[in-house]
Order: sequence, then C-alpha cells, then structure tokens
Amino acid sequence: MNARSIVVLALILALLGAGLWYRRTFRDDARVMTSESLRPMVPADLNTTALDRIEISRPGSAAVILEKTDGSWRIPALGGVMASAQGVEHMLAAVGGLRGELRSSDPAVLRDFELESEQALGLVLHQGQTELAHLLFGKGDFRQVFVRAAGSSDVCVVPGTILGQLGAHGSSLSAQFWIDTNLLSVPATEVAELRLSTPTDEAILIRTTQVKGNTGNAASAWTLRQSRGKGLPLGQLEDIVPALARVSVFEAVPPGNALVSRLNTPTHRLEIRTPSRTLVLEAALHRDDILVRRADSSHVYRMHATVFRRLFPAPPNPAG
Repeated sequence: MNARSIVVLALILALLGAGLWYRRTFRDDARVMTSESLRPMVPADLNTTALDRIEISRPGSAAVILEKTDGSWRIPALGGVMASAQGVEHMLAAVGGLRGELRSSDPAVLRDFELESEQALGLVLHQGQTELAHLLFGKGDFRQVFVRAAGSSDVCVVPGTILGQLGAHGSSLSAQFWIDTNLLSVPATEVAELRLSTPTDEAILIRTTQVKGNTGNAASAWTLRQSRGKGLPLGQLEDIVPALARVSVFEAVPPGNALVSRLNTPTHRLEIRTPSRTLVLEAALHRDDILVRRADSSHVYRMHATVFRRLFPAPPNPAG
C-alpha cells in the first residue's frame, strides 16, 4: 500500500469516527424522549410550590433573581415588580419534569460540552437558605441541550425548549423577560364609570340602565359628560371599556431611572370605577417613551402607543 492510499484510508477512518461520535452525541429528540435510559434531572421529591427564590445566571451577564413574597413572584432588580406567575409556573413545571439521556460521565469532556461552571447557564432553586436543585446547561440549541447537576460529571441531553422557558435568548439574560405584562384587568361588564383627564379634555362616562319597550328587559347604555374640551365623541370613550380587559405593558422602568420622576406630574389620568373598587391609571409622555403606572403602586412601565391611544383617546381632527 503506497503512501497516498494510507492517507486516504486514514481520512476515511477519521470521517467514520467523527460521524459515529456525532451520531452518539447528537441524536434526534425522538430518541431522547423515548429512550428507557431517561433519568430525572432534579430530585423526584422536589416541591416547586415550596420554592421562594430562583437564580438564573450566565457568564458575562447579570444574574436574574426571582423571589416569592406573600405568595407572589417578584423581581428585586426591577424594584420588586410582579413577575409573570404563569411564566414562572410553566418554567418550574418544565424543570420539575426534565428528563435526560446520559451521554458522558467523563469529567475531562465537560469543557467540550460547555458545562464547566464558568461556561454554563446556571439554574438554582431555593427554599429559604436550602438549595434544592442546581443545574448547569451547556452547549445546545432549540432542539437539544446538554445539562448536568452541579457537583456531578454526568452529562445528559434534554429537549432544548427548556432554554426558552429559562429566558436564555441570545448571549445575555434579562430580568425584563419575567415581568408580568398585564398591568390591569377589568372585565367590561364590571365597569360602571370612567373619568378621563388629558391635557386637552376631561370627560366622564357613566353606565346607565334603560328599560326596552314593554318587555321590561334592562339594557346598559352610556352617558358622556365632558367638562373640558368638546371634541371627544361618545364612541371613543365607549371604546376604552373593552380595552380594560387587558392593559398591557412591555418593560419595567428600574427605580433608579430618571424617567420614573416623570410620573410625579402625570399628563394623563384614567379613573375606573366598578361597584367594588376604584382603580387609577396615570401616564406621562417623554419623547418616544410612554410611561404608565397604577396610582396605587410605585412601579413604572413602558407602554406601546397602540395601547395608550385606546386608553387615552385624542379628539378626532376637524374635517377639512
């Protein structure tokens, strides 16, 4: 066998070896989900409802901390704003049910899997001062990701969807991923009165009850009283009512941000009265920012213009 044949044979063997390694390491998710070798990644007796602190960390990024206070998850880095209960619960359910297939137990290859502690995405679950679970997530994508428990060299592969549930999008973490974007929710049937104040208008929308004909059936109707400005039609005020079913925001403003002071003198105010409670929304415009908060809270958020315009309508431009 000449030298050229030996080189070709060596190349073929190397390619076959690489293919075998790839197949053993990066198998289809269907294999991961159906293999009898699947093992739980957290203790079987983990009670996620007892957790009161969650830490998610990634090298080069500020850690995200979630803390449970009085039964609600909050985000200390954003002044204690509410975290999305649904988002946290879904993530914990996914972690609690996380099962993986063993791929390696060799400590020497942890760096290859990006599972050294200084490389990996970390998740720590606490109850009080007790650490109940600590997982490290390494190389992976939306299909599958390698994971190990802290203190163990056993590397398993799990579905990559867990990364999205941890808010691990891109190279950095953001506490904003976890905020509760539902600032306010009032069913339309509960709204009895609205009081709107803007730089140009003040108006009151009152629900009244009218009896239809001889049937005796009662139906709701709205009455508009405008004390300042004359340009708001009844329909614009009525359109606010269904918009209150979900008042959404997209970002929390950290307490130290100078923008928070803009709401010391809000430019817009909406008072929502129901038979059992009164809620107030305050807003201020600053360049391209729309800032909003509930009057019973110090937490300030940014709001999209489309949502703002439904809550705080402006008079239509005069024809011509």
